[in-house]
Amino acid sequence: MRKVSATAYRKKPGLAVIWFMIMGTLCLSTVVPANAVGLQDWTGYLSGSTHTSYNPNDTTVTPSNVGQLAQKWHWRGDAATMTGQPGPSLFSSPTVADGAVYLGSNNGYFYRLDLATGAVLNKVFIGYRPKLTCLARGFIATATVAADPSTGADTVYIAAPDGYLYALDAANLTVKWRSVVDLPSSTVSDYFQWSSPTVANGRIYVGSASHCDKPLTRGAVVGYDQSSGAEFARFYTVPAGLLGGGVWTSVAVDSDGSVYASTGTQPKNTLNRYDSVSIVKLDGATLTKLGSYTVPDAELGGDGDFGGSPTIFGQFVGACSKNGMYYALDRATMSLAWKVRIGAKSSSASPAQCSAAAAYDGTYLYMVGDPTTINGVAYRGSVRRIDPLTGAFLWETGLPNSVLSSPTVNGAGMVAVGTYDFTATPNAVYLVDAKTGQIIRTLNTGGNTFAQTVFADGYLFTANIGKNLQVYHLP
Repeated sequence: MRKVSATAYRKKPGLAVIWFMIMGTLCLSTVVPANAVGLQDWTGYLSGSTHTSYNPNDTTVTPSNVGQLAQKWHWRGDAATMTGQPGPSLFSSPTVADGAVYLGSNNGYFYRLDLATGAVLNKVFIGYRPKLTCLARGFIATATVAADPSTGADTVYIAAPDGYLYALDAANLTVKWRSVVDLPSSTVSDYFQWSSPTVANGRIYVGSASHCDKPLTRGAVVGYDQSSGAEFARFYTVPAGLLGGGVWTSVAVDSDGSVYASTGTQPKNTLNRYDSVSIVKLDGATLTKLGSYTVPDAELGGDGDFGGSPTIFGQFVGACSKNGMYYALDRATMSLAWKVRIGAKSSSASPAQCSAAAAYDGTYLYMVGDPTTINGVAYRGSVRRIDPLTGAFLWETGLPNSVLSSPTVNGAGMVAVGTYDFTATPNAVYLVDAKTGQIIRTLNTGGNTFAQTVFADGYLFTANIGKNLQVYHLP
């Protein structure tokens, strides 16, 4: 560009200033931060704070081209390297942002992978819980990627097995800060981080729960300042001196900043459930209780706590209980709007339980579950389209195995559902037409799928216990 002297500016200040302002505005409007989150990214568990599990901007895979979907790359984490260390199986769901995949492994490592190739860009060993009174476990929680409110730099927030909430630099996984959630014992398997962090309005929310109820812990929702990691509030689901009410799930946050948590096991040796086995509404700034709904005694069954995270849809919030029932509440009053049976009550004899969150595409709910009957035929699992106003089933599709992980929906009307079961039928990821409920494609992934399968940036990502992370793309 030709240089313009200061004298020239003085001679024609009006034209020069106007020219400079126009060019400066154009230049500034095209500047994009190097690590800006894209519209087709999947930035956290259940795709954001309202937990819709919907990626409207990703429209690559459609009902008409899904048959061409092929595996692009496959990745398996590091093998066990320490005595008693669990293997590289994946229970965490993939988070996709900034041209990378962020994922915690059962071996205690947290990884940053190249989106296009699966190459390991960075990894950091954070830790795992050894076998004590429960099985050894590494990462279960899913990471969230969000811009730091102070610096604007994308940051990875992850609740780790060592009892800390971490903020990692998204570009290289260096630790920016860490804060205590609940530090676990060295002799028993008490606290464990099942809950994935939810980031909203400059705050982070995470649940606290026990590892496998041996022993129970006192359940809580904990709030942190997003920039500094300072804890600002803590809501306990049961009074001091009692144990139970764990928050294994991820909390949801609505447009006015209210927080919703689904809670677990009733305290022992008391008939008062307090805020266990409930969906609780909290003030986002103080975590004071605003309302709640508790599963009725007659509907509890053997294990009636909430296994599914809350989903916000329209005026409602809903979650599925391990009793097989989906409960939809009016958010304003926290009163029951409708309920519908998704599957059978959980039992100790089967892994089947209603532990998924619903997906919401802005018009319909999509829900998956455990053993059920459809048109007189018994199935181990199912996926259904549901009217969000009434709970009526609009279509129902049976599956040969149970489903623990939440479904996802992309902007082209594809629903992805992964199964988790122990039957003669191999577990798979089923790709379903959202309009009709027809299974269009079955991906034989070769392992139980606990993690959520997601659509992002034109890819489909599925993480499982056997084959680990498999990534599919159109040729």
